[in-house]
Amino acid sequence: MKFSVKEEDIIVKHECETDPRYGCEPENRKISDYIIYGIINIDKVKGPTSHQISYWVKQMLGLKKVGHGGTLDPNVTGILTILPQNSTKVERVIASVNKEYVGIINFSRPIEKKKIERLFEYFTGEIYQKPPLESAVSRRIRNRTVYFMKFLEMDEDRINVLFRVGCEAGTYIRVLCKDIGLMLGMNAVMADLRRTRSGIFDENSCVYLQDLKDAFEIWKETGDEKYLRNIIHPVEEVCDGVKKIWVKDSAVNAVCYGANLKIPGIARFEKGIKQNDTIAIMSLKNELVAIGKSLRTSEEIEKMDKGEIVDIDRVIMERDVYPKLW
Repeated sequence: MKFSVKEEDIIVKHECETDPRYGCEPENRKISDYIIYGIINIDKVKGPTSHQISYWVKQMLGLKKVGHGGTLDPNVTGILTILPQNSTKVERVIASVNKEYVGIINFSRPIEKKKIERLFEYFTGEIYQKPPLESAVSRRIRNRTVYFMKFLEMDEDRINVLFRVGCEAGTYIRVLCKDIGLMLGMNAVMADLRRTRSGIFDENSCVYLQDLKDAFEIWKETGDEKYLRNIIHPVEEVCDGVKKIWVKDSAVNAVCYGANLKIPGIARFEKGIKQNDTIAIMSLKNELVAIGKSLRTSEEIEKMDKGEIVDIDRVIMERDVYPKLW
């Protein structure tokens, strides 16, 4: 598979090749592995919680565990990224990506279009929010970034406004709507909300639960994998946009056993890595091996000939897929 990173943004540390006997390109995994190293974007309907959706997928696919990235309230619809089994380890990566929504604000009295457009512009940029009472997180004030907030249309009574917003993960749209009302000196509530984008994934990547069930049953009954493969994305797609370091075959299993990544194990790496950046450790076949935090910058890595450069946080690949060479 290919990532959006350009060749000119990759620095080669050690020239090396990968042994075809070990591992495989993500898209060529056997279907049982493709499922547990996959992600599924479900088009969530109103009613069930995100946890209920995860549980239904777990039962449907007969898996040991299933997680999700970025909780949606029961009455919110749209993209809910489901993480089967081994993919649960990238939950924090999914949860941290930028989101986009389309929603409706209901105002307690009529409002002018120009006034709401000015307020949308005012709330673009860094804002401060306190999570709502029903939130599962501590209710301390936190800053979040709204990248854009656009007026789409309003009803004839001028009390319901359709809008689109792009924002940092962890932004509470319900609170944003309430704060807009406070600025106007009236009540305003979020009447409806749909998540239309999560990171690189948009609505076109979504399927309904029934689509997943049908594809799975076709595979079980006929052996035809194509419908299931069309629905499930390799977990590696989550890392498009995350800084990457590609490692030699000889270093893969050491990382899988919990060793931090050291300079001798690097084949190549992206430019622009900063200290404490989230790093995706990749094999030379573009398999996601682990997620970690950078201990060094790209400039430092280029000059170093020894030492640790990534503190491993989550290991995704199972042990002994590659040979043990230490």
